Amino acid sequence: MDNTGRKFVEAAKKKLEADVADAEAKIELYVMRSVGVGEHPSITEEIIKAAERGAHAQEVLDFIEERW
Repeated sequence: MDNTGRKFVEAAKKKLEADVADAEAKIELYVMRSVGVGEHPSITEEIIKAAERGAHAQEVLDFIEERW
């Protein structure tokens, strides 16, 4: 892989890591803090959505890291 290819792979990894961190932060907000909960009456669904996004990003990140 050339240098440009490496840069794109690293950019993809950073984006996926940010997606995982975002999902973790959202779930922590819903679970640990009462702030923001009033805005989302269906917290269970919001936690599931954030977890699904984080899990998908982690799965893709793992795939990329195993191969590149």
